[in-house]
Amino acid sequence: MTERNPKDSSQERVYRAIEALVAGEDEAIDLARAALLIASIEYPDLDMAHYMAQLDALARRVYDVLALPDPSTLPQLPADIATLDVIKTINQVLFVEEQFHGNHDDYYNSNNSLFNKVLDEHTGIPITLSLLYMEVAKRVGIRIEGIGLPFHFVVRCRLPDKIVYIDSFHQGRLLSEEECREMVRHIARTRLKVHSHWFEPVRHKQLLIRILNNLKKVYTDNEDYIHALTICDLLVLIAPQTITERRDRGVIHLQLKHYAPALHDLTAYVEQAPGAKDRYDMLNYIKAVRQIIAMMN
Repeated sequence: MTERNPKDSSQERVYRAIEALVAGEDEAIDLARAALLIASIEYPDLDMAHYMAQLDALARRVYDVLALPDPSTLPQLPADIATLDVIKTINQVLFVEEQFHGNHDDYYNSNNSLFNKVLDEHTGIPITLSLLYMEVAKRVGIRIEGIGLPFHFVVRCRLPDKIVYIDSFHQGRLLSEEECREMVRHIARTRLKVHSHWFEPVRHKQLLIRILNNLKKVYTDNEDYIHALTICDLLVLIAPQTITERRDRGVIHLQLKHYAPALHDLTAYVEQAPGAKDRYDMLNYIKAVRQIIAMMN
């Protein structure tokens, strides 16, 4: 089991639950459940069943508009239902009837990355609204894949004759690959060289890592180091091979004056990343921590 720091019993249960979710095949990870577990760090009284039932209800609404039986009694969509019609119906339910939308006015609010609050407030950022779309579509019976473009997250669906991209942050607008390229250039405000790997589906673990990194940035920018530390713990769990996560956790420990854990993480970082550009800075941190620990003894 991955090394981690002592937590209260509720946090420990969350940690163990996420550890179990990500232990198997990537495609088998229940993204909605994992995202809600992450959210329960800030909202420990979160009712998981309540939010999972909301997703089921949204899927039933899509079936109702399509005049189909309840999805629990219809294991898959009828062959004569066009996938594009299903996408347009999901858009109608989510973005017209329920008015889910991108939070342009308060983009860096942590609630935009917490799936329970996205479902409560009907607003979020591209990745959490894309997750919502993927989860509703899964329950309806169509396969939607996450696409982690630079600066923006969208989803895509393979139709018989083409691939369509769906921008959940902008009310489910449908895009071609070229329109996605233009959108990225517009956001970047420069003529970026577009790489084909941008359009490769994001693995489930990578999607969770992206949500966690968003939260880590929000918490650290707000100097909320207690929540940032728990997010760092989860990142080390899910991405143990990414040594920079140990560095970041070590720095957070230092901010919280957890000197022994800070020393442990920062030492691991400099040992495993001997060519890192910030190696000198981290060695200075390590020297300072050792001096503090020596004075405390």
